[in-house]
Amino acid sequence: MKVNKLFLSAAVILGLGFTGCSNDDDVPSGEKGNTNVSVTLKMSAGSQTKALPTDYNYIGEWAGKDDIKTVTVYLVDGSSVTSKSLEVGASGSGKDYEKIITGSDITLVPKTVNAAIKTTAGSKKVYVLVNGTTQVVDALAKTPVAEFEDAYTQVALAMANSGTSTTVSTSADKLAVKNGTTDEKIVMTNVEPKTILVEANVTDTETLAATAPKNRVSLNVERAVARVMVSTAATTYTVPSAGGSPLGEISDIRWVLAQGENSLYIQRKADYATPNFGFIPTDATYAAQAGSKYDYSGLFENYVAADQFGGTPVATMADYATDPFGKVTAELNAQLSGKFILPTTHEYGAGAASKYKKGNTAYVLIRAKFTPAAAAFADGLPYTAGADFFVGANGKFYTTAANAVDPAKGGVTGQSVAKYVKGKVLYYAWVNPDAVPAWYNSPVIRNNVYHIHITGFKNLGTNWNPLYPENPDTTNPSNPDPKPSVPGVTEPENPIVPTDPLTTSETWMSVDVKVLPWKLHSYSVAPGI
Repeated sequence: MKVNKLFLSAAVILGLGFTGCSNDDDVPSGEKGNTNVSVTLKMSAGSQTKALPTDYNYIGEWAGKDDIKTVTVYLVDGSSVTSKSLEVGASGSGKDYEKIITGSDITLVPKTVNAAIKTTAGSKKVYVLVNGTTQVVDALAKTPVAEFEDAYTQVALAMANSGTSTTVSTSADKLAVKNGTTDEKIVMTNVEPKTILVEANVTDTETLAATAPKNRVSLNVERAVARVMVSTAATTYTVPSAGGSPLGEISDIRWVLAQGENSLYIQRKADYATPNFGFIPTDATYAAQAGSKYDYSGLFENYVAADQFGGTPVATMADYATDPFGKVTAELNAQLSGKFILPTTHEYGAGAASKYKKGNTAYVLIRAKFTPAAAAFADGLPYTAGADFFVGANGKFYTTAANAVDPAKGGVTGQSVAKYVKGKVLYYAWVNPDAVPAWYNSPVIRNNVYHIHITGFKNLGTNWNPLYPENPDTTNPSNPDPKPSVPGVTEPENPIVPTDPLTTSETWMSVDVKVLPWKLHSYSVAPGI
């Protein structure tokens, strides 16, 4: 996968531990430091794998608006690990590095002598951490080499989230923080470590030289999170009936993001596998295990329990089709739009052989209000927008559940009846689908922006969300979009099943999907199942 080029020219002399200045006695081996080393960090293309055969919906790159504060360099030398954190600032700040932006490239240029670290000659393996948070730094505070390298490359680091709290803090929020619309501070790590054979007797001036520096190694780095954006062509949509007449109107379109992983490898795997790569939900395991593997806290964003409704209003992008790249990047530059999410992948497969299922794939949940057309009601009674309505298995609308099973009111005795609480309808869009609408694979990769553009709603959405890991028939549900329970009637089977492939026999929503790095992807959808 291509990634946005982030150049962090982090010239450092390795081997000082956590100190901010150097001397010969800081070299842990006990030898006198007799040389200096520098490191260049940059975002560049990653390798392709069978798990990710193509770059779905790709439209270009976005430089981002990164606030880069620190670069921490870790040096693995024999049996020891040493580190040093270096400060980054704007031009003239007096910090160790000066940040320079050229197009989609960001360069950190060493400016002070402190950006050189003394070490000894020999083979050194180098890792880096950009904008390290306390949790990540603490996880890497390992002195035995094996423990450090396991923590950096092999051990899944759990990121807590706010669970069912309406004060939402997702797992990804632990690694990426926005400063309003000004900039954002995001953890970045190297794609893979590099080994350098350090030459002896290289001065700090020689390793920090702007041209032909000595003892310099180049590392690729990338942001640890992905980003999801949603827009819509219009604020309201008419949903047609099977006969072509209006079934009703969609309005008040909101979105939330869920089912990204709640842990990550600090350094991504070469094959893009994430900690729960192998989890394939079954009827038995989804409710029992998915809650410990995935983050559902985003479902509670701006949630009002009394209405069972909430989320982020979907931004209007009426002219998206004229210039998807330009419109999406303009929105990002102006608003820093979108929500962060942790990488989430599974084994790629053609069609239904894919290991991506509805219960293990990151999704956008669209909440909206639906006002049925007066002609849609079989009971012939007036309906007030925003009130509950009911839909029978016969496809007809009713103002009460009782009317739906009363032949005298146009109902059918014993038919199943779906309750739509206060007119709420739900639609789904998978993040980064391989094809729209016949999607089967939807990998979420760090350092990518996934933009979903809604272009229409093709039919009535579902009335509750089964992609929340709990028994849907519980009497005290935590699910913010729970299964309704109406005395005297049976709720029909929900067409969204956690164990099913991502594609469905019906299409409810039309979307365009395109992706930037940052790498930008964008796609359009017309909401449906």
